[in-house]
Amino acid sequence: VLEQQNVQWRRMSWETLAAAQQLGVLLGQPVEAAVVGKGIGTLAAHAAGKKLAKVWAVEHDLLDAYTADGYTAALEQLIQKTAPSLVLVPHTYQVRDFAPKLAARFSQVLVSDVVAARAENGGLIFVRQLFQGKLNGDVCVAGTGPVFASLQAGAWRADSVGGGSSAVEAFLPTL
Repeated sequence: VLEQQNVQWRRMSWETLAAAQQLGVLLGQPVEAAVVGKGIGTLAAHAAGKKLAKVWAVEHDLLDAYTADGYTAALEQLIQKTAPSLVLVPHTYQVRDFAPKLAARFSQVLVSDVVAARAENGGLIFVRQLFQGKLNGDVCVAGTGPVFASLQAGAWRADSVGGGSSAVEAFLPTL
């Protein structure tokens, strides 16, 4: 999920996309991106210039101003439609507001503050910092359904996002 505010990209969106591209290669999975809001056509077109399988433009008049309920409902519907195995979000104040609620809708946890990830035994191991960065903990999410993780600022380099060309598909949630 790429984050925007007032039809302007949040810097951490590109770090999240860099992580998604890296993990997509590790897992042998295609990477898709979603941008949520109103009037986001130019942002979706910009994201389509990155190495992605598809960009989802999740647009609705009620998504003009951010609300946790609106973003949760819209992204829940998109996730139900696309059935991803992994949902990555930047670790921002806005995400901390809606992402735990979104993960709970799928009976999952949100692995927050992820600073690294690696593939191991066919699954993903997330590394997150504990005790104000004094310790690192490895987290492996069990169960079925999408895995949700928020990525810490600076953990992946935004300038490592691969360029490409992808299609933009509009998604109109029921709100």
